[in-house]
Amino acid sequence: MLRVLRAEFSKLGRSRTPLWTALVVLLAPAITASTASLSDAGVTHMSWGAFMRGGPQLMASWYGLLLFGMATAYLFGREYGEGTVKEMFTLPLRRECFFVAKMVVLATWVLGLALLSLAAQAGYAAVLGLEGFSWADAARCSIISLEVAVLTYATLPWAALLSMVGRGYLAPMVYSALAAFLGMGLAEAGWSRWFPWSMPLSVTGVALFPAVPMPDLVVGSWVLMALVFVAGSVAAVLYMDRADTLQ
Repeated sequence: MLRVLRAEFSKLGRSRTPLWTALVVLLAPAITASTASLSDAGVTHMSWGAFMRGGPQLMASWYGLLLFGMATAYLFGREYGEGTVKEMFTLPLRRECFFVAKMVVLATWVLGLALLSLAAQAGYAAVLGLEGFSWADAARCSIISLEVAVLTYATLPWAALLSMVGRGYLAPMVYSALAAFLGMGLAEAGWSRWFPWSMPLSVTGVALFPAVPMPDLVVGSWVLMALVFVAGSVAAVLYMDRADTLQ
């Protein structure tokens, strides 16, 4: 298992894809910065805490599912794109080891992007000279970002499954785009508490402009998300175990 995990990290380290995803995260706060500039031009003033909350809001509303879905598609679809899936599945190892290793790498990737998002948002806030910094706001924004990352990550086994079923990148990317679109739509309709792909928006408390209040997540919401993660993981492992690699 450790050998598989090291191999997966090694392959990712030789790729430029993490750099491209990091670039998206670094540029995303520019959207919040433009909003802050418009706010300052009007009668209201955006505080440091409000600006920082824009980071997880962006992650929850559009680029989280798309960007993390792309990362998932890359990790699980590259074996088909590079023609190495047969070699991987014929190694004397249980196939679920590959799934677990890739999901661990994906969790590290998602967590890294979430932390980078916080740092980038703080950097933009410093450049804009926003006032009102407090450690309480910093801690709150950090917790919100981590919750959004965890909730989004819990839906990614389904993207992994589609990467293997579709044998490449297209199917999981289409899924991610549709999930993001549907998630935002149902969140605006007030279903963010019970639709897993909308739940990150319940954490951030806003979706599209104008801001729409979101219902808080309840225990049942987290149980439902856990079931989505487990079901997706089981389905992906079962597909891996039964996949015909000769075709």
